[in-house]
Amino acid sequence: MSLKLFNTLTREKEEFEPIEEGRVKFYSCGQTIYDDLHIGNARHVQNITDVGHLTDDGDQGEDKVEKRAEDLGMEPMELVEDQIERYFEDTKAINVERQDIVPRATGHINEMINYVQKIIDNGYAYEAEGNIYFDVEKFAEDYPYGEMAKKDIEQLKQEAESRVEPDEKKKNQYDFALWLNAEGTGHLMKWNAEFDNDRERIESTGYPGWHLECSVMGQKYLGEEFDIHAGGKDHIFPHHPNERAQSFAATGKGQARYWLHNEFIQIEGEKMSKSEGNFYTVRGLLNGGYSGDAIRLYLVSSHYRSETDFSKEGLEKAEKELRKARRARNWAEKVSGDALEDRAEEVEDQFKKYMDDDLDTANAKQLLMEFVSDITSTLESGEGVSIKTRNILEELFEIIGINLVADGTVEEMKLAELLAESREKFREKENYEEADRIRDELEKLGFEVEDTDDEPRLYRSK
Repeated sequence: MSLKLFNTLTREKEEFEPIEEGRVKFYSCGQTIYDDLHIGNARHVQNITDVGHLTDDGDQGEDKVEKRAEDLGMEPMELVEDQIERYFEDTKAINVERQDIVPRATGHINEMINYVQKIIDNGYAYEAEGNIYFDVEKFAEDYPYGEMAKKDIEQLKQEAESRVEPDEKKKNQYDFALWLNAEGTGHLMKWNAEFDNDRERIESTGYPGWHLECSVMGQKYLGEEFDIHAGGKDHIFPHHPNERAQSFAATGKGQARYWLHNEFIQIEGEKMSKSEGNFYTVRGLLNGGYSGDAIRLYLVSSHYRSETDFSKEGLEKAEKELRKARRARNWAEKVSGDALEDRAEEVEDQFKKYMDDDLDTANAKQLLMEFVSDITSTLESGEGVSIKTRNILEELFEIIGINLVADGTVEEMKLAELLAESREKFREKENYEEADRIRDELEKLGFEVEDTDDEPRLYRSK
């Protein structure tokens, strides 16, 4: 079975065939870098939006970065630098590999100005009072603008008129900004731009529209056409259709061949939202004592296109599952044998089938926990499992981003072993209060002690 992905453009699962054999070109819409990473963003080339994302997607409102910086009494770029550092600390904690390229919007202003000029030259943009708008009606005569959202142009027109405040500068309310004039607005981040429009020279001090950066940076680093573009469900309209329209208008290519969109995370049945205050940040959860591995295990427990109702209870369950999996792996390392090899191969084959089916991490993770139970039951019966079985267990967990061989220094392990020996001596003397205190200390260090009929077993659990 080959990999199949659900393509939002066609609403079908399609066999994935990269443009270039052996290489996948992947772009995902990244963080607007004004606050800490929340768990909904924790699920290639990925951009960082540090200018132009307004509080209202209809080209209205304040710049999110500037607004947050003002609230904190900081300069916008001071906030951006701080948040980028925190962002990568948080993603590292939940085992998100660093993207190959992480371009920032403010580092590509000249490219964006040139891109807008291409769109003007091709007849799909117009100027009004120093603003450059994308002419959706003109574009829709040549390209399928509403294809991704599965809406025709009249539907989109009606929705735009009801969704955003009227802007008299636009020909139609569903037109969107490529460049916004900042004169007299108080906008701090602005650049000088010059555009030619029907032999008329336009000078405008302003900033790019939010949709522009992804078209420019995606095609700059991955080519005019690349394999996969991903983002949240809310990008199905308007962000991704506008991105795609810009790319067609400038280059004749519609960016990606496969468009993937993840569902929202719910908090107690409501969409997680920073503006509503019902959200968890990765940093907050880590500071609350939850491990990055457990957060990740919880997130992969549901399919990326399924809603997840996030709860502390679910996260605590993931912590227990993680400890169970690491206990089985560590126990298997200490007891040699040849059991479960056939079962391991069956699990490996089924795991691949699940992952090939639109990255079905939910069923893949459930399968792995069943395999963990099989290994634990076998070891409890007195049999040992083979090295191959243990290796397959480790490798499959690694694919979903979980390292069963928990990190830790040699010094930490030696300290834990000394504490475990001391605890055993207190147990022999029936001083269970002191033994329990040492167990608690071991848990704080990230170790777990399991008492057995033979001898206590020490496991790294975090």
